[in-house]
Amino acid sequence: MSLRHVIVELPDRPGSLGQVTTLLGRLGVDIRQMRVLGRDGTVATDEFVVSVPGVVIDRTLPELLEEIQGVRVVTIEPINSDSGIAGAIVTV
Repeated sequence: MSLRHVIVELPDRPGSLGQVTTLLGRLGVDIRQMRVLGRDGTVATDEFVVSVPGVVIDRTLPELLEEIQGVRVVTIEPINSDSGIAGAIVTV
């Protein structure tokens, strides 16, 4: 498993975050941390630290997330396991 820092923009409406987390769960992605970075009534920006189960999912994760209507992956970056999860959270 590899750790990834993911920031996504999604529609700021009920159910949007649920669609993202449901997809992650179905893919076997473990959500280690999640934080809402901002919302303006139209778009919400959320940050995740996730553990991705394999190379195929790791390579296709951005495209799979963006198949959800209105979701845009802003960034997805590897996390050095030596730095720990706390080191992955940054202010945007």
